[in-house]
Amino acid sequence: MDRMKYAIECRGVRAGYGRQMILEDVNLAIPEGDLLAILGPNGAGKSTFFKVLTGLHPLQAGEISLFGHPLNRLSSAERARLIAVVPQEVETPVAFSVAEIVLMGRTAILPRWTQPSAHDFQVVDRALVYTDVAGIKDRPFSDLSGGEKQRTIIAMALAQEPRLILMDEATSHLDINHRFEVMQIVERLNQESGVTVVMISHDLGLAADFCRRLVLFDHGRIAADGVPAAVLTDELLKSVYHCPIHVRQDSQTGTLNIQPARRPNTSRAGRGIRVHVVAGGGAGEELMRHLALAGYSFSAGVLNRGDSDTQIAETLGAELACEKPFSPIGPEAIQKALTLAQAAQVVVLTDVPFGPGNLPNLDILEDALRRGHPVLALAGIESRDYSPGRTASRRLEDLVKQGALICPTIADLIAHLPAASPSEKDNP
Repeated sequence: MDRMKYAIECRGVRAGYGRQMILEDVNLAIPEGDLLAILGPNGAGKSTFFKVLTGLHPLQAGEISLFGHPLNRLSSAERARLIAVVPQEVETPVAFSVAEIVLMGRTAILPRWTQPSAHDFQVVDRALVYTDVAGIKDRPFSDLSGGEKQRTIIAMALAQEPRLILMDEATSHLDINHRFEVMQIVERLNQESGVTVVMISHDLGLAADFCRRLVLFDHGRIAADGVPAAVLTDELLKSVYHCPIHVRQDSQTGTLNIQPARRPNTSRAGRGIRVHVVAGGGAGEELMRHLALAGYSFSAGVLNRGDSDTQIAETLGAELACEKPFSPIGPEAIQKALTLAQAAQVVVLTDVPFGPGNLPNLDILEDALRRGHPVLALAGIESRDYSPGRTASRRLEDLVKQGALICPTIADLIAHLPAASPSEKDNP
């Protein structure tokens, strides 16, 4: 039996910007002829993944092969013969016609100073016909509708005669009709010519309709990889997108319907309720924004001055207990935090990393439980515990025995926050 041939093979890929890692230990094999979608929220690493696939961004570790060839040994010309990219949109400063735009795809793979041959023009004509833009080939590209522009860019990609097409959110600016039109062209290309297609998409339903395989990224890692029904589940999407999501399969068509769960009117859900937030290093930003939007009052700390969480909390008008930058928590700061927390109805622990310097913040949770107030904590402290002897993890285990509730995601944590009574919500 022949060994399966892969268009892309990624092994232990790590990449980032400076000291900030964006991709962490990505292992992925995409067979030739596959039609696959890369999914995930903003910041999950999707665009960086495409940049490393095209050789535009260096790896910090690992290796990538394209059609069996190590990526780092391929010249830019060789990569252009293998890969074509369809971006979200293309703007041209000159009034190029549709035919001229498509011809650029052909000239991109020709040796420098080489004029297109009759064969090159034949390839361009075929691409124009295949994407149904031959009838508008003389029109200025800038005058086209969104759908016509994307069909033209796909034709330009086809003119390269690539073995792999990368689509970077290529349907995101199109209306629903043009999205399906473009995806039907892509599907036909994949089926009839065998070209491998990998697309980034924020439209989960569209990806499920057209792609046989979905890969879900979360914080630079692959959270799930499989057929649409296996990847697009309520629990998995909630953990990655941090909001309740309902996935339902249409009984007649078999298609998946993916919708965020309808949320209650939260404009005054927290009116009259005070929350104390234990955060740091940016771990509290999302929660603090939600609290402010939902009408909760909140305090935070102990935080270090200059920390991004400190800046967000100050901007939102929260009372703070702060320590000097890059300093361990001292007795004065922790006492102020305890005083602030004692005025709150609930204490929340975000996914802040723990080291020896901020262990006293756990005293705040312990004090709240002694006073009979609810304590909510995000799961996963084990992966961010850098304290001696993993003290933070052991202390949180003890707090759970005393009644602290562990929440798997921010969405779950928010759902467990106490809410104002209807009469309090209605009062101005």
